[in-house]
Amino acid sequence: MRPKVFVVEGKNDFSRLKQLYPDMFIIITNGSEILEDSIEALTKLDETHDIILFLDPDYAGQRIRNILSKKLTHIYHAFIDQDKAISKNHKKIGVEHAKKEDIEEALKHIKMVRQDTNHDIDMHFLYDVGLIGQKQSKTLRDQLSKKIHIGHVNGKTLYQRLKAFGIHKKDICEVIACNIKLRNDSDKTF
Repeated sequence: MRPKVFVVEGKNDFSRLKQLYPDMFIIITNGSEILEDSIEALTKLDETHDIILFLDPDYAGQRIRNILSKKLTHIYHAFIDQDKAISKNHKKIGVEHAKKEDIEEALKHIKMVRQDTNHDIDMHFLYDVGLIGQKQSKTLRDQLSKKIHIGHVNGKTLYQRLKAFGIHKKDICEVIACNIKLRNDSDKTF
């Protein structure tokens, strides 16, 4: 098993995790302005370590996830729900604001990016089960993403994460009780 490196955005996230896990190996990206030096250091570590992105559940965190996901190969993701990462004054969002138990829960559900998945989800399926393009889609996506621990998502990000983490139609239907017939080996229609 390869050693793990946790990637966070700022020094306050670093301090919060060190408070809970003193021996954790953590790298800071210094916010959304991830420097080329940081990317190079992570690329070098990627040769010998598993890289776990534990970034804020906001636009900047997603931006860093996207950048690093394109550059690294041994990448994992840990997500904390937005509502669990809000500051006491409700003006900021970040890992640093999360309670101990919420951080522990997020780290129990680390997701590995799978390179060779047998992906069976498409946009038609997401529409048919109400996850995109319908009035209740945002609410249903929020419920699903919390239950399967993939972070806050819009329709496009949902599709990308389901694909990246190798989540299948049957997995989604177990969570949201789909009202459509799923294809099995002998039945090629829905």
